[in-house]
Amino acid sequence: MQTIQASPVVDKIISTMGELPASPAIVSAVMGLTSNLDTDVEQLGRVLSADQVLTAKVLKLSNSSFYGRSKGVGTLKEAILILGFYTLRSLVIASSTHSLYKRKADSPIEQKLWEHSLATALASKIIGRKIRHPQVEEAFIVGLLHDLGKLILSQKLSSAYQQIYEEVEANQRDFLSVEIEKLGFSHVDVAGVLFEKWNFPSFLTSAICHHHNPEDEQVQAKSGSAKSISIAHITHFCDQLAKHVGCGFSDHREENLASLPLAGKAGLEQDTIDSLINEIAEVYQSEKHLFEE
Repeated sequence: MQTIQASPVVDKIISTMGELPASPAIVSAVMGLTSNLDTDVEQLGRVLSADQVLTAKVLKLSNSSFYGRSKGVGTLKEAILILGFYTLRSLVIASSTHSLYKRKADSPIEQKLWEHSLATALASKIIGRKIRHPQVEEAFIVGLLHDLGKLILSQKLSSAYQQIYEEVEANQRDFLSVEIEKLGFSHVDVAGVLFEKWNFPSFLTSAICHHHNPEDEQVQAKSGSAKSISIAHITHFCDQLAKHVGCGFSDHREENLASLPLAGKAGLEQDTIDSLINEIAEVYQSEKHLFEE
């Protein structure tokens, strides 16, 4: 998808699917507050503390080894001050996103989507740290939300999407081409409309909309540094990496990860990629319970 402006594709999505879901209230509030670095920490704490479950999860996550903390963060204010606004934003989105995937507890599609999305997000954070990318938390968020369009399709067009899922699994095809073949639009198109409605920052929406074709994204970056690697490149790579970890569907996957654009840009050789697969598999198994209720 090249644009999220009004188009026949967007019109078809809306007419076919009806009203798209509103952004979870807590996510909207936290996104707004953390976008302003002058926001009062006490005010942010009050917003979070209104949700007791979310408060507990933020504290649990802030004490996890994945976020580099030993045990000891005991208050929301302390967690906010130590973690910072951007990390807190990713934690809140991760916590809130999981609830979206639990509407149909018996749905294999939604369970696989959650596992794949979380693995992609964790991989994005690990890769982002490794290449010293300046937007590690943003890469985590995009990794977590990159397939949210599939979830919406699964929930809004359940019968049609079940057929797409079966075709993908039976013939190891990719979702994107089967969706376009069957529906006339894809999960990427749905994501573009959804995140525009949710007022997400345009650079996050752009990364999500280009995670299948990162080379087509227009980014302003300095050549020869980690800044020249877009978040879309990280998501594109980690989307495939998560499949090698065993998280996702039996759809088409890129066997030669070293051939992907990120590997070339970051100088990732096959032995390094093999080590990353093992590391991400271990992190996923040890940390996944932190993001689930």
